[in-house]
Amino acid sequence: MEVDTILCCQERMRRHLDKAIAQLASDRSAQHELEKDLSDKQAALRIDDKCKHLRNTSEGVSYFRGVERVDATVSVPESWAKFTDDNVLRSQSERAASAKLREDTENLLVVTANEMWNQFNKVNVAFTNRIAETMDAKNKIHVHLSKTLQEIFQTEMAIESIRKAIKEKSAFLKVAQTRLDERTRRPNIELCRDMAQLRLVNEVYEVDETIQTLQQRLRDAEDTLQSLAHTKATLEHDLAVKANTLYIDQEKCMSMRNSYPNTLRLVGFC
Repeated sequence: MEVDTILCCQERMRRHLDKAIAQLASDRSAQHELEKDLSDKQAALRIDDKCKHLRNTSEGVSYFRGVERVDATVSVPESWAKFTDDNVLRSQSERAASAKLREDTENLLVVTANEMWNQFNKVNVAFTNRIAETMDAKNKIHVHLSKTLQEIFQTEMAIESIRKAIKEKSAFLKVAQTRLDERTRRPNIELCRDMAQLRLVNEVYEVDETIQTLQQRLRDAEDTLQSLAHTKATLEHDLAVKANTLYIDQEKCMSMRNSYPNTLRLVGFC
């Protein structure tokens, strides 16, 4: 919209410039006619003044036979007066048109300057709002990233804890299974399904079930860690994009807009 406003103002200025150039040509034409008429009248005045002061004893007095029959006149008093009046009226008309054009031009420059400044300020407000929105989004992403990093740390600690628990339970399972294996070597009637045998079997099942549960939790935790790592990468990318947007809008664009010409320059006074 700012570009369209400036282009529109430039086009209106060009049209006024064309009018001013045409008016200047008309002014110079009227000036030329006045200067020519003035020069002719000054020459006629000198001649008539010379004729007025001619005497019988004046130098240059001579016979110019037949001159009285030569009619070199091109006007009569009425047309002579009208010619000058027309030149004066034309001059007045052109000067009035010039004054009106200058007034219109000054008004145009003020109006266009105000339009460009208003649009400039609107763009600045839009930039400021957008920068604030981007900054807010960047801060929110930063907060989420911090929370995600914390969750990643906690998940990694949980994975380590689960792995340690699995390792410890595996040791218990090895002991219980080794005991059962050793008891299979009892001779003959001693292969009794006694309470110790039953307890060992139950212990193996319980420990194995616990290990299976821990391994499932480990897989879930690893999946969660992978998901968190993906979220972390996405947030870091978004954070970089927002930082780049802020750099472009805040540092590059707004810094260039600080050099926008003032109203006097827009109007053309300096």
